[in-house]
Amino acid sequence: MNNIIITISRQYGSGGRNIGKLIANKLNINFYDKEFIEIVAKRTGMNKQYLENMEEKFTNDNLFFSAFHKEHFSSPFSGHIKYSTLDKMFEIQSEVVKDIANKGNCVIIGRCANFILKNTKHKCFNVFVHAHNKSRIERIKKEYGIYGVKMEEAETQLINTDKYRSNYYKYYTGMEWGDMVNYNLTIDSGCFSDENVCNIIIEAAKKRI
Repeated sequence: MNNIIITISRQYGSGGRNIGKLIANKLNINFYDKEFIEIVAKRTGMNKQYLENMEEKFTNDNLFFSAFHKEHFSSPFSGHIKYSTLDKMFEIQSEVVKDIANKGNCVIIGRCANFILKNTKHKCFNVFVHAHNKSRIERIKKEYGIYGVKMEEAETQLINTDKYRSNYYKYYTGMEWGDMVNYNLTIDSGCFSDENVCNIIIEAAKKRI
């Protein structure tokens, strides 16, 4: 495959991370997800555990967007006054996304990568993975060890995490999270096995380039 960056945005519980990992393994290219926190920690000197805890706090507390930032629902780099720790993290993560893209082929999970790499020299294939709530809840329960969510909390966590991701994406990009016009491919992972979704994305990416 020619040079390609595959970005994967995903609904919580849709299996996007696992699918991205399968793609990276099949293509023998780098994979980035939680690795971003470690890179940001090294660049800033901030404690990795602190960054992980802060990210989890924001995920579970959408007041960050619905209240404090409601009047500033646009990119912090287009002139708004308030500049939070999360804003700084986004700025650093944006630099990291560009740096790893410059290093070569890879799969990037989340982090608004499809927006950050838009209009750059990189040829990206942007994917959004989604599924019906029932399918996602079943996956969350099944993969308890991965998602770290108690069964009775699965539905609440699903709603909260999706809301956070949607608000985060809208806040930093000005675009709608999950809107098909922002991606080259959207796919319902509930209709296929992860392996099949992986193969579909790879074949589509090959044709794209």
